[in-house]
Amino acid sequence: MATQQGDQEFRRLADRAPLHQLVQHEIRNHILKEGLRPGDPLRPESELARVFGVSRNSIREAVKALESTGVLETRRGSGVYVRDFSFDPLLDHLPYGLMQDKRALRELAALRKTLETALITDAIRAMTPESVTALRETLAAMRDLAERGESFAEQDRMFHQLLFRDLGNTMLLRLFDLFWLAFHAAAPPARGGRTPMDAYHGHATILDAILTGDPDQARAAIQDHYVGIESKLAEDPPN
Repeated sequence: MATQQGDQEFRRLADRAPLHQLVQHEIRNHILKEGLRPGDPLRPESELARVFGVSRNSIREAVKALESTGVLETRRGSGVYVRDFSFDPLLDHLPYGLMQDKRALRELAALRKTLETALITDAIRAMTPESVTALRETLAAMRDLAERGESFAEQDRMFHQLLFRDLGNTMLLRLFDLFWLAFHAAAPPARGGRTPMDAYHGHATILDAILTGDPDQARAAIQDHYVGIESKLAEDPPN
């Protein structure tokens, strides 16, 4: 009887479309209503198909979609289970989406600039001597490359990771890294303007402000750094 009462909470979905999206929604609602926790099993596919009044193929499609977003996981020979929450599946797809949408890339750049300027005070307080040493070494590598007229994308990537590493926020670092990947995959090539040495000096100004412990100066340096990024994203692609 308890199962029948629980079944009444489901809505029959056969006459609504797109069906697989509605089934996803109902499965998420079921997880919340039943208070299922990470590691708890989901009802068998055949039972879900019966209570929803849809085909097993519709259930299978919905489960696969929820796996791709990190809600569920399938264990071979065991069944489908609620997964520990993680942003990783969504963040993994972020660079590919941004490569198709320049406006979204500009918006993410603005978001990252806001995050970096807002968090730099906390980052300065948390920074360890080891991170300061690593930042100095990374900046020196930037200078060597800039003096030869070469760009230093990987060093730039490392520099910004080191700035915020000691905050211990892995999601923040992952977002920043994915921004870097998306930006370098999708941004148009620079045409004139800033040189590698200009970019080096921008990073050096940020580090100087951090070493003096001046958060206002550090925020201003980060804002200036993003001027070049924003102008690059505003460029029209070459014909």
